[in-house]
Amino acid sequence: MEKPSFRLSRRKVIFIVGGAATAVGALLTAATRSLVDSQASSQTGGSASRTTVDLATAGYDTWLAQVGTKFSTAGYDLKLVGIAPLLSTGARPAGLRDRAFALNFDVAAGRTMAGELIYTISHPQYGPLQLFLSATGPQTPSRMLAVLN
Repeated sequence: MEKPSFRLSRRKVIFIVGGAATAVGALLTAATRSLVDSQASSQTGGSASRTTVDLATAGYDTWLAQVGTKFSTAGYDLKLVGIAPLLSTGARPAGLRDRAFALNFDVAAGRTMAGELIYTISHPQYGPLQLFLSATGPQTPSRMLAVLN
């Protein structure tokens, strides 16, 4: 009995080599894209939507842009309703904000919060920060105040 001969034509060889090269190229592209994506993610803090602004040290203009933004803390929802520059005289030490200012927050649904406490408030884009919040008094019981220097 005669064994069948296994013969590859030039066309089959080109087809096999081309298919293998395409497969290897696809695998290398996927691996490279994964590596680039993971490096970009680690350099941006792991989230493309999270911005690198630190509200704990941010200046007046950055906070002014946040007026109308909602924050949350300890079961309360807060809305930044205003910001007011505070008068300060003399030269400011290096590394501080360019000026002192006050933040005015309204507690949602007319609720009240205990004042004279440090709260960890969370911003939906910039994340959490700690602020010392004071109640503004009986005239505006649902208003909280934070002074940043």
